[in-house]
Amino acid sequence: MSVLNTLDTWTLALVVLTFSGTLLYIAYPDRLVTINARPDLPGPKGHPLVGNSLQAIPWQTRILDWFDHLLSNYGPACTFTILPWGRGILINRPEWLAHIKQADMKMYSRGPYANKIFHEFPGGRAPVASEGAQWRLARKSIYPIFTVRSFTDHVSHAMNEIVPIARALLLSASKKGVPIDWSDFAGRIAITIFTRSHINEKTNILEGDVSCLDRDDPLRDALVTLNQISAKRLFNPVWQWSEILSGERWRFNHARSFIRRRVEDIVRAQRSQASSMAEKSEGKGHGDFVSVLLQDPAFDDPILIRDILVTMLFAGRDNTQNVLSWALHALMDAPQWVDRLREEALANRDPTREAEYSEVARYHVHLAVFYETVRLWPGLPKNARLALQDDILPALPEHNLPAVKVEKGDYVFWSDYHMMRNEDVWGPTANLFDPGRHLDAEGHFVKPSPAKFNCFGAGPRFCPGQQLVMYEFIACLSGILPYFDFAPSKGATASGLIYQKPELAESFTASLNVPLVVDVRARDTLEVLEGRL
Repeated sequence: MSVLNTLDTWTLALVVLTFSGTLLYIAYPDRLVTINARPDLPGPKGHPLVGNSLQAIPWQTRILDWFDHLLSNYGPACTFTILPWGRGILINRPEWLAHIKQADMKMYSRGPYANKIFHEFPGGRAPVASEGAQWRLARKSIYPIFTVRSFTDHVSHAMNEIVPIARALLLSASKKGVPIDWSDFAGRIAITIFTRSHINEKTNILEGDVSCLDRDDPLRDALVTLNQISAKRLFNPVWQWSEILSGERWRFNHARSFIRRRVEDIVRAQRSQASSMAEKSEGKGHGDFVSVLLQDPAFDDPILIRDILVTMLFAGRDNTQNVLSWALHALMDAPQWVDRLREEALANRDPTREAEYSEVARYHVHLAVFYETVRLWPGLPKNARLALQDDILPALPEHNLPAVKVEKGDYVFWSDYHMMRNEDVWGPTANLFDPGRHLDAEGHFVKPSPAKFNCFGAGPRFCPGQQLVMYEFIACLSGILPYFDFAPSKGATASGLIYQKPELAESFTASLNVPLVVDVRARDTLEVLEGRL
């Protein structure tokens, strides 16, 4: 009898499960379970219960390609449902993006899934992973970096040390006939600027001989590992388990531990220096970013300080490295713009120092090249926001686009990379490198309208680092390009790297997917400066 009762129980359970599964199959024939139907929006037809999750698997490491596929086939507003995001609405109009960014942190949020990934790296107390009061505190902590005083007192001073060293390295490469990886070189410049400007610390990753590029750079390697593995998690709902099988979890933890130890060493050294100077009554010392942060009781939280410094190490290196790398990649195919940059740099140059922040407005062509580079290769190529309440993206009758309903719980996705190359916004030359679109008839820089140029964000999460990266770009390019020729290398670096045409890597940021190996040749104009090298 007990066997029959058990059998009856299992049979009943099977019947109930089958019946429930059939009802769910009927109720959700083309989308994830619990997700409302959206017949008003085009998009790929999904499978019962799992939506488009299976279709998205082949694209997990090519998300920008998937977005391009969706936009090409379904237009500037389309939808899909995938794990773990739920309903996704992909948009490709700057007007809609401006609407979302103005309502950010009120009607929209990064959402728990993205915040969980950012909690792992760069850290849960960092601005990118914070909301509300915690976000405001994190943002407040980084403001000292992005002030005119900081640019003048610290960054400009650092540029006067670093750019001559960079020229000396390039001269060494030219004399020895050694190709270099420009992207790695730019990354070393960027992190050296940050450590000298904001931590008051010298490193040996950038020196006057090209052989320094052959040294290991564990900080670079750790940041690249964290960037790339974190990006893979965005569309992998089982990353916590798959990374264990692939070994990436170990690599991630190892890289993160290295970065955190590096930050702890910086903080420990700064505290020791501050204590020593206090005992000697020597005042507040250098007044760099870290020392100021440690002196403020509002930030007396070791985890907050750690996560802020990890964020700044990552952003301080990545943004400047990427824009310098993509700019040279584009300029090697645009000699007319190289000539104009050189002419402007030499006309503005003070032979006793590098370009200062107060002089940025005089570099019209450099500004145009900077904005065009960022337009084509924006700092964050893809992004998303979770709707905290129902919303309506406004109709655009001039483009024959109706209003788009966004329901609470929907994620709105967009790609700055695709939006900045949208021919409906930027015209038929949208995919071409043309800094002239940012210059008027007299050759003066014209800042692109925020209505269509959204690479630096808008609303409360507007990127505070825009001015800093722009200045570093101008100071580096104006201090290097007039004195050297660059071309894709036909040889290999000492470590065996060869030139390959770069594409965007699958990462958080606009990183190159391959090294940018170039030949370097010193120009005659360098003789004027050799006394300073």
